[in-house]
Amino acid sequence: MAMPLRLAYLVFEVRKPARWQRFMQEMLGLPAPTLHADGSAGWRVDGACQRLVTVPGSRDDLLALGLECADAAHLDRLLERLRDAGHAPSPADPALCRQRGVRALWWLHDPAQGRVELCLGLEQAATPFASAAFPDGFETGALGLGHVVLVAHELSAMEAFYGLLGFGVTERLDTRVGPVHMRGTFLHCNRRHHSLALFDVPGSQRIHHFMLQARATRDVGRAFERAGALGVPLALELGQHPDPDGTLSFYGETPSGFAFEIGAQTREIDPACWRTMHTQQTSAWGHRPRLRLKLKMARELLKARLRGRQPRSAARGDAL
Repeated sequence: MAMPLRLAYLVFEVRKPARWQRFMQEMLGLPAPTLHADGSAGWRVDGACQRLVTVPGSRDDLLALGLECADAAHLDRLLERLRDAGHAPSPADPALCRQRGVRALWWLHDPAQGRVELCLGLEQAATPFASAAFPDGFETGALGLGHVVLVAHELSAMEAFYGLLGFGVTERLDTRVGPVHMRGTFLHCNRRHHSLALFDVPGSQRIHHFMLQARATRDVGRAFERAGALGVPLALELGQHPDPDGTLSFYGETPSGFAFEIGAQTREIDPACWRTMHTQQTSAWGHRPRLRLKLKMARELLKARLRGRQPRSAARGDAL
């Protein structure tokens, strides 16, 4: 079944553009970027002109996520639905459309004040994508760009908003990771198990991680070795998510502190007949957390308590 929506691109505001350039080229193996007049850089992962965009700034966080609509008719219906629900999408000016590499763009904010951009006509590059690090490339096309996971403390409001955009619930997660009680919702907008996930976990950044899906499993292993050789901090070692996702992957840390995931073997779902699943399991095997991640989780939990937000784990008196 053809689905009318897919993850098109991610825009990061970064404090250290030079480190990001090395990360993109050396760790992710991406070709040299397209440079824009505003200082942003657009990186290719497939035939599109850009999928990952870095913008110099102070946030070190996700600045915007782009969702590509199938056609103008779907975009018009989506904009009308949003207006009827009390949202007010704004049209982007031509300069922003050129910077994003799209034919048309409307933007609005989700309940957590995260910027969402609805676009048409993702511009295609004149040459095929090529990467020595990922010779078979990444799985995109009709499935869109991998997935992105957002930190969402108001799950119900966020889930309702993205449901309005056309996302369906694939799975709901309720589990513990060390002292943290973790709730999450995995959302699909096409046959990809999830293009977006929402995690209610302590965190000061909007983004938890983004994922790129390699077509070849061997490229995941090579990327894992490359991370070690380059000294890229690892968060979770090699492991595999349980069915129905099934992704074999590892997690590392970007120059902005949030995580990236490189995976393969992700299974697809049939949105037409899918029924929401519930799970308490994040991995079938592996994905052992490194000490760096454990310390980061402890810091974020402590900061959440100091801000007066009491995660369920703290409310039950669990120790760090």
